Amino acid sequence: MVDLYSKNRLCVRDEKKMKLRPEFFLDRGWSALHKNDMMMKIQTEGQRILVVSFSVLIITHGREELLMKCLESLRVGLPFELVLFANGLPFSSDLNLYLKDYPAEVKLAASETTLAPGEARNRALKMVSGDWVHFIDDDSYWTRSYSEILKPLLENPKLEVFGGPDSPARPMSYFQESVSLALSSPFCTGVTSARHRSVGKTLIPASEEILTSCNLWVRKSLLEESPFPEDFRRTEENYFLQKLTRENRRMFYHPLLVVGHFRRKSLSSLFRPTLGAGYWRSRLNRRKLGAGFVFWLPSVFVLLHSVVFFSPAFFLELVKVYSFVVIAVSFGISSRSRKISHFPLVALLHYVIVFLYGSGFLLERSGYKWK
Repeated sequence: MVDLYSKNRLCVRDEKKMKLRPEFFLDRGWSALHKNDMMMKIQTEGQRILVVSFSVLIITHGREELLMKCLESLRVGLPFELVLFANGLPFSSDLNLYLKDYPAEVKLAASETTLAPGEARNRALKMVSGDWVHFIDDDSYWTRSYSEILKPLLENPKLEVFGGPDSPARPMSYFQESVSLALSSPFCTGVTSARHRSVGKTLIPASEEILTSCNLWVRKSLLEESPFPEDFRRTEENYFLQKLTRENRRMFYHPLLVVGHFRRKSLSSLFRPTLGAGYWRSRLNRRKLGAGFVFWLPSVFVLLHSVVFFSPAFFLELVKVYSFVVIAVSFGISSRSRKISHFPLVALLHYVIVFLYGSGFLLERSGYKWK
């Protein structure tokens, strides 16, 4: 075993020439390095030594109790760099004390005013030095098997971007669990439902529709070339991933690379984020970076409500059909998750989420300026 420190690249050491040269290759072994070296792995194989580093980047919004749960989940024995950016609220003394003994190289930065997510990420990226950058939300955490799934993915030279779904965090309230179930339904979130449920069992090619910013891995070189847009309040990661798709970057999704994700605690707290998601998706589509008509469907659903003014009888028939489908889907999802008592609220959330999303989409199309 040899200790070798090299930032921002995969390196192979030639023992005869004693030189470092960049090279990518797969390796089957795994072992830990000293945490200050921030190296992901060293494994000797003849004259070859593979080194991979990664940085975990978290934009936090004052939710320090959830943030600490996230940070605790990263304590799996893998050396890494931790970059924390406080967006609008300072770090507390309790968090600073906690970070003093944290097993990673910690870098902190803060903004007194709340920045757009893309701007906050771009500022934090200036402190990153790993080969890979892991984006995870402060209200998410690694599940138990995460690190074992992660290791071969980081070692794979063919991957440039990868990620996995989120799942219901534990513990959560009845309402939060119902939100998670609704989001995992294709009838509620359409093509993006794979962000909230595992699809398949193996690595598959991905697009922005199934990758989520709360569980995303990107090679740092791509972030230098394509920073996040700073004029978006939401969907900035979708904008970024769509640009990478146009550049034919190799993006993948692993259904077993799962993070736990805490959800909104009340219907009122769900209102603005869901409305904003539709609004900024419309803005994304205006720049011809979105997927197109499929994201218009929620707004078509909203517009169908106007039928009540022209033909109340026909509208009532539409309500009956929709109600039957939503109740059946919600019952199926709830029963498969062994949360059968949740299905009435899951059914209601289907309607609320789609209606709010579609309304936000139409709001942007009307020329409204988001504040």
